[in-house]
Amino acid sequence: MNMPNPTRAGQPRPRSQSWGRPIAIVASYALLGPLMGAFSVNGLFAVYAVGVEIARGDFSDIARLFWGGIVMGTALFAIGAYAFGSISAVAVGLAVAFRDRRKGEISWRTALVVALFVWLLMSIAVTAVVPPEGLVRWVGALLVAHVLATVVCTWIVRRIFR
Repeated sequence: MNMPNPTRAGQPRPRSQSWGRPIAIVASYALLGPLMGAFSVNGLFAVYAVGVEIARGDFSDIARLFWGGIVMGTALFAIGAYAFGSISAVAVGLAVAFRDRRKGEISWRTALVVALFVWLLMSIAVTAVVPPEGLVRWVGALLVAHVLATVVCTWIVRRIFR
């Protein structure tokens, strides 16, 4: 008898009753998301600092600002990223795992929509803490962090859990 292969492209994977897969999906987002968010924010701020130096005409410290800002900034901000970004990462991971459990697929749309929704909530919360003169930079940095972390995590999770 010629039965369709459930793992073929274009067909959803058969539903499993195991909780291991959803837990692993959420754990992947929770472990990788904050680090990717910290890396993206520090990369954005490093590019901004280099741009300011180039606009001033000072080309002597560009490499130190760029690589030092990304590497040292990410290393120093990783603790803060896990403290604040874990909520967002777990929320996106839960939504993706729930969608995967119900529909049998890891959805880009679900991941990005939830990431943008969580970004909106975090941006509202940040207005209570960040002074008005730095608010635009923080909201933009949070957007970059949420989108880039979601894209990287979703790509990795889709590769692992085919």
